[in-house]
Amino acid sequence: MRTRLALWGAGLLGLLVAVLGGCSASRQWRQAERIDAAPVRVTGVVTAVEHVPKSGDEQVIAYEVQGRRHTVKRSLGTGPGSPGAGHRVCLEADRARPDVVRLCGERYPSGDDMYPTYVLVTVAGAIGGLRRRGRRRRGPPPLPLGDGAVTSPRRAHSRLNGVP
Repeated sequence: MRTRLALWGAGLLGLLVAVLGGCSASRQWRQAERIDAAPVRVTGVVTAVEHVPKSGDEQVIAYEVQGRRHTVKRSLGTGPGSPGAGHRVCLEADRARPDVVRLCGERYPSGDDMYPTYVLVTVAGAIGGLRRRGRRRRGPPPLPLGDGAVTSPRRAHSRLNGVP
């Protein structure tokens, strides 16, 4: 019983990962399509650089679209070549929703490196979830025979019908 519950739990966890990865990938795709439909190219200014533990630095970028000021956090790299406070950054925003923004030259708002990651997580989660569910279906448990031996249902049927 415990093994069956563990298999169900692992399968459901894999499918949950697949759904979350798929939703993230879908969201990035839709946002990229929205920006492509009505792009507004703006110049943002890095206002601050925040250190994020275990992942490097994030730049806080302020930009203005249609007279309204917005801010966004993006990881633009670390080290001596990365933009610091006061540097200008090219951005493309959605005309209808200016808070949806991407760096110029990139396809997806979270960065071009993240979209394949979301798709890979979706595929891996689906395979893991379906594989775990498939392991549970190996067939019925072995049946005991009259002489105390244990065999599969197919062999038991053939033995009962006189086939060796």
